[in-house]
Amino acid sequence: MTSFFVIGTCFSLLFVLAIATFFVKERKRRHRTEKLLIQQSDRERLVTQIALQIRQSLDLDRVLSTTVREVQRFLQADRVLIYRLWSDGTGSAIHETVLPPYPSILGQVFPEEVFPAPYHRAYSLGKILTIANVEQCEMEVCLRDFVKQFGVRAKLVVPIIQENRDRSQAKSQDGGRLDLNQTDSSDPHLWGILIAHQCSQSRTWEPLEVELMKQLATQVAIAIQQSELYKQLQEINTQLEQRVQQRTTELASVNTSLRAEILERQRTEIALRHTNETLQALVNASPRAIFMLDLEGKVKIWNPAAEQMFGWKEAEVINQPSPIRLDDQLDDCLGDCTTLQNSVLQGKTYTRVELSRPKKDGSEIDIIFSAAPLTDVNEQIGGIVAVIADITEQKRQAEQVRLLQSVVVNTNDAVIVTEAENIDAPGPRILYVNEAFTRITGYQPHEVLGKTPRILQGVKTDRAELQKVRKALLAWESVTVEVINYRKDGSEFWNEFSLVPVANSKGWYTHWIAVQRDTTERKQVEQALRHSEQSFRSLIENALDIIMIIEPSGTISYVSPSVEKVLGYSVAEMVGAKIQDFVHGDDWMITRDRLTNIAPHPDLQRQIEFRHRHQDGTWRILEAISQPFVDSADTLLVMVNARDITERKRLDETRLALEREKELSTLKTRFFSMASHEFRTPLSTALAAAQVLENSPHEWDNTEKRLRNLHRIQDAVRNMVQLLDDILTINRAETGKLAFNPKSLSLEAYCRHFVEEMQLNAGNHHHLTFNCQGDSQNVYLDEKLWRSLLANLLSNAIKYSPQGGDISLDLEFQMDHIILTVADRGIGIPLEDQKQLFEPFHRGKNVKTISGTGLGLVVVKKCVDLHQGTIEIKSEVGLGTICRIAIPMQFYN
Repeated sequence: MTSFFVIGTCFSLLFVLAIATFFVKERKRRHRTEKLLIQQSDRERLVTQIALQIRQSLDLDRVLSTTVREVQRFLQADRVLIYRLWSDGTGSAIHETVLPPYPSILGQVFPEEVFPAPYHRAYSLGKILTIANVEQCEMEVCLRDFVKQFGVRAKLVVPIIQENRDRSQAKSQDGGRLDLNQTDSSDPHLWGILIAHQCSQSRTWEPLEVELMKQLATQVAIAIQQSELYKQLQEINTQLEQRVQQRTTELASVNTSLRAEILERQRTEIALRHTNETLQALVNASPRAIFMLDLEGKVKIWNPAAEQMFGWKEAEVINQPSPIRLDDQLDDCLGDCTTLQNSVLQGKTYTRVELSRPKKDGSEIDIIFSAAPLTDVNEQIGGIVAVIADITEQKRQAEQVRLLQSVVVNTNDAVIVTEAENIDAPGPRILYVNEAFTRITGYQPHEVLGKTPRILQGVKTDRAELQKVRKALLAWESVTVEVINYRKDGSEFWNEFSLVPVANSKGWYTHWIAVQRDTTERKQVEQALRHSEQSFRSLIENALDIIMIIEPSGTISYVSPSVEKVLGYSVAEMVGAKIQDFVHGDDWMITRDRLTNIAPHPDLQRQIEFRHRHQDGTWRILEAISQPFVDSADTLLVMVNARDITERKRLDETRLALEREKELSTLKTRFFSMASHEFRTPLSTALAAAQVLENSPHEWDNTEKRLRNLHRIQDAVRNMVQLLDDILTINRAETGKLAFNPKSLSLEAYCRHFVEEMQLNAGNHHHLTFNCQGDSQNVYLDEKLWRSLLANLLSNAIKYSPQGGDISLDLEFQMDHIILTVADRGIGIPLEDQKQLFEPFHRGKNVKTISGTGLGLVVVKKCVDLHQGTIEIKSEVGLGTICRIAIPMQFYN
């Protein structure tokens, strides 16, 4: 009985437990069911809401924006976006809802590689992509890295497909571009994709969530289709309106007043169109950069000059933020400072503001910036128009002019600029003097301006030298003289000055430039040097030579008494001593055989120089002649006749230093004479052209005049660069730093091509010919130096043949030499000038107004010397010049 009771009790407990378990499970099931029903209800509500909005609104952007916002709220995703696929394979996020702190990708355009062609086909067939964890899914590494850069951990992708989309409809929707991904008009069209991102963690997407995304994608496709149909309807309405307007116009022709009104409107429209076209043409043809910005700072107009000036193409900047920053803080603002752009948008206009701005390649240019606000018919500001001129080159040229002016102002030589006329009394008036003029003469600029340089002349001024100056002035020739002039305080000073005529761009002489130097101190030094030279010469001529007799062993057996006067030793101190004890150690090896060798030898009769120690420990330079002789004991000895030439050596060094100084002075005078013309003339041309362009705005609109002025500036700068290159070439050659890099070259072909190139530059006025003799072969020479050599020779031949004529270049390959000959029939070189052909800045007296620097043949000589060759020039005035250059063949490999 007890057992049955226990058993029954157990069954009761088990039954109760089973009943409880059943109710727990049923409650959980009901909870899941309720949750599922709630989610399903929310999903249906969301789908219904989107569908209702599509039926009530034709605003596609609004529908898409609501879709991504509601999907994000429903899924509680970190980012929801609609990705639009374009016909060129690229794509962009056109609508997006994203939670912080995750980055937004709205508006970003992604290349074709982000969404390859195979994906297009799969998604167009309805493929749905669910990724719970991008780290664990099977996808390309590059795509995994791409989504990870936006913080994506999990993603759900549903295609937006348009079924049976008409090709003409697709073309209209894509802005006139036909979708290349659509192969058949009946194929489904992949318009884009609806994407949900989970960035905070991985996520398993529920079927309900996937189904929601599919339904919403379908609704979005419907909205798109509806929008496209609406646009087609608008186009049809527009066409209908055009037809109605056309019919109305035909009917209104009956009414005279209405016809007149229509004609007036048409004229107004034509005038307005013409004005717009004219303005557009002016903007496109303007040499200055012109661009227009809207209120958001985005570019609306970007003309070709802006493309050329800054490097950005129009397609790169239109509807994009302006690459030319206008965020400069204004200097005159008080309190809350504003930027340049905001100031213009507030109604202020700016003209000729100088700024520096970077180009697309990163380099900076200097610009003049002008800006004004753009207003509509209601006087409301709607943007900014800016006009910009590049003044980088103008500022660089101004800096060059400033540097040259600084050279003139700060040089130690006086510079005077006078009028070209009148040579006769009272003489040309002074227009400019530099600071060195005041230091030398004591006159202030205001005391001499308007007067003539004759105020410096006085009683001792050499009239013969002044007559030379007058003769040069009458002939418009350069001249250099040295006379005694007088300072403001009446004191005398020696004045060396060079006069150079300066011509304008038309060749008319307008000014004289004088470069003056105070040479009083040099004159005094020359006089003192002459007096010292006379004294030392008298001393040397009247002094007694030292006579020595030396044994073969080097022992001094005799010395004349003059040794005490010359070297400070007594005769007793010298006799019996070794000669090598007195000769400088560095000179002993050279002089030993001469002083101790008793064998007859022709060299013993020649003079030798060596250093001999003086009794006071100093070294004296002796000049000696030695010869063997036999004394009374039939002993062979060496007799030495020596004299002290120490002072003479010092005098020779002083004389050489003076000659070098005179050569340097002459060279410098020639340089100033050349530079004052060769630099000032192109600089004046460049400055005048730049001033015309700056001060005459209409010149910018005239393409021919603008190009002519710009070409003048370019030619002037090119001439100055060539002059500086020649000077640098000569300087490097003089200092041994001129590079010499020979290489194999087909000389005949090179010369023939160069002559053709020079013929193009010379025009039809001159006829250049080239002849080659002998077996042509490749030779080793420095191509750069050879080009400089040919350019200078042919340029001189053309320049100094002003009447035109034949110019020949002959190349001859001999057994051991290459012979190059250039011949012309020009003005020739006077005989007295042929001695100074290779001196820098020296020019023939018959060149008259032909421009030149006197450096061409100097450069040619340096090039020939580096090739170990020789140069020979033959010339006759009025008959022409022949230049013959020989280069040894053994110099080549």
